[in-house]
Amino acid sequence: MATDYLAVGIDPTKTTICVQSCLPALNELTMLYLNFVTVSRLERNPTIKSEIQMRGFERDIPAGFLCYPVAQAADITAFKATVVPVGEDQIPMIEQTNEIVRRLNRQIGHDLLPECKALLSNVGRLPGFDGKAKMSKSLGNTIVLDATDKDIKKAVNAMYTDPNHLRIEDPGQVEGNVGSK
Repeated sequence: MATDYLAVGIDPTKTTICVQSCLPALNELTMLYLNFVTVSRLERNPTIKSEIQMRGFERDIPAGFLCYPVAQAADITAFKATVVPVGEDQIPMIEQTNEIVRRLNRQIGHDLLPECKALLSNVGRLPGFDGKAKMSKSLGNTIVLDATDKDIKKAVNAMYTDPNHLRIEDPGQVEGNVGSK
């Protein structure tokens, strides 16, 4: 993963790259933050609601999945990040992080942690090659940086395109295709 980060231009002299699982303090911080957020608030998070529906969890939601925004808040605040590069679907996670920060700061009586802002790219959400959802490793609809030529060809050939364009002479429709987003 670190080589992927370096390959896309992340500068290790300006950016901390760490192995999350080697930092037990992040888990401890997550557990602390769980005292500053309610289950109903987690369930109202639009990103979580969408993922719950997409995965068909209904009321059988894994606790770890539901609490992911709190773990993300720990990842952000542990390093006192003030700007977080995210996709537009992650903005509710940033808002929830700031809610936790405000509650914690209020509880201790001073501003220990800073609030953060989302840094969005010009493309708010990359579509997956299946055309059904956002690009996501867990949905298996990505082309990873270290993909082989064979993997790239397979993904490109599977990309969603205009279902009405059955013959070469049929007019095509750009809207809705992966490349049009």
